[in-house]
Amino acid sequence: MDELERITLEKYNPESGAVYTMLRRMEEKGFVTSEWKKKESRVDRRVYTLTDVGVRVLQEGLEMVKKRSQLMDSLVQFYDTNFTEKEEGT
Repeated sequence: MDELERITLEKYNPESGAVYTMLRRMEEKGFVTSEWKKKESRVDRRVYTLTDVGVRVLQEGLEMVKKRSQLMDSLVQFYDTNFTEKEEGT
């Protein structure tokens, strides 16, 4: 949960129940494995690790996100070029 918040610059802070539900589903599909890690001074934690299949699925998903991001960047650039300057000049 902390890592999700950190890598999204604190812009994505999902409910823990939603995250753990998603992790359980990912484990059922073979995308992650989990194990309990004992902590001497704290509560034990369940640690999730991507499997090789999970890594491939993540890579494919991120490639799709990158393509969509490039598309959105192109649309914004088109808008800025064709509409923003005209609106300011009117």
